[in-house]
Amino acid sequence: MTKNYFLLFTLILFAFSFHVKAQTLNFNSDAGSTWDTGIATDGEGGSIDISGLSLQIYNVNDALINIGEMEWRSADDLTGEIDDFSGLTTWAPPYGGGDYLGWKGHIIKETSGLEFQINAFNWYDWGNWNNQTMTVTGYKNGSQVATANFVGNNDYDKVAVILNSDFDSVDEVRILTTTGTTFPSINNIEIAGAVLSTAVNVLSDVAVISKNHKFISNTDGVKIEVYNLLGQILENENLSRGIYIVKASLKNGRSIVVKRYI
Repeated sequence: MTKNYFLLFTLILFAFSFHVKAQTLNFNSDAGSTWDTGIATDGEGGSIDISGLSLQIYNVNDALINIGEMEWRSADDLTGEIDDFSGLTTWAPPYGGGDYLGWKGHIIKETSGLEFQINAFNWYDWGNWNNQTMTVTGYKNGSQVATANFVGNNDYDKVAVILNSDFDSVDEVRILTTTGTTFPSINNIEIAGAVLSTAVNVLSDVAVISKNHKFISNTDGVKIEVYNLLGQILENENLSRGIYIVKASLKNGRSIVVKRYI
């Protein structure tokens, strides 16, 4: 079996992990022309830039296609309560203006397919106020791995959504209305590093981190092998900025494979 097939097989068997502590994306200003594509990214709109991740947030229609509109709106705009909720949404026609058609919801996605953990977010529908049921679905490598529901607001109070451990390792999250359309806004999105799945939680204390342009482990006696995304083995020294596949082999013969970013 070639290295490429071995890596593909191993990546299917094991969960990916990377080293990002819990941080909250709090958007507090509009990024102007930067959001002309309809996509907001961490580090924009006054939010923090999460190291090792590039998270995109965008509004989608029924076909889950980016509607090409993104804005930040203040609490005064959204709720009429200056000290209340502000967030990402759009008021641009036709979705949020004119006939107020609304749209299906939001998608949060890591651009390179790296897994992340999403713990919570605040959400507010500024147009319906009808207690509509919303579904949060987590995906990894194109497969659904997590799902949860919450009830939308029926007044000007935001909804605080808390997600369980099923969302500890996902690369895409869809927050969609189950019927019709919605006028959603989202903010205060808590993101952390993906964790190993329960199938390999015996290895959950083993970490692989980047330091001085190489990969190391927090556990003694771990053999580190580094591959590029084509499955070609690399020297674990002076690695350039980018995404790598790292195999960590333990003394007991067990191995984990993770995607890591330098």
